[in-house]
Amino acid sequence: MREIAVRLFVNDKYMGSYGKGVFNRATYNGSIELHNPNQKYLVDFYDYAHWEFRAKSDDQMKVLKYLEQTDLPKAPNLLMSWILHYDPMTKTKTRVPGFCAYLQDSNELHLHIDDSERSVGEEWDLQVRQCKNAGAKLPVLLATNVALENWQ
Repeated sequence: MREIAVRLFVNDKYMGSYGKGVFNRATYNGSIELHNPNQKYLVDFYDYAHWEFRAKSDDQMKVLKYLEQTDLPKAPNLLMSWILHYDPMTKTKTRVPGFCAYLQDSNELHLHIDDSERSVGEEWDLQVRQCKNAGAKLPVLLATNVALENWQ
């Protein structure tokens, strides 16, 4: 299993308007970093109803149909995110098949990425922990399967 670090930040723009009657409803923004080879993905966590509404592609519709057959959508305090690949050289964000589920009550994070273009096709179940030093431009939550002291 590849090394992974997921960092979540409080969305400062939460419930702020960016147009008439259009509100930013993402509770957390975050980044997913993978090693060997290095890849970066972005996430925006919404409650299930708002996340479901944001589904646009056929792959996302397949995920919704799959999840309808599980108990996950009924979980209390569930936040969900679609996955975007981030290319730091061009600063482009590309939608990739997959999803991320954060169960706030149990502090569990389930991540599924199926990015065949970059040879990433894995699932992770991670425990989410609060960061000791939270603040501006610092994550408030962290989920990883490796000690970050060893992260290079």
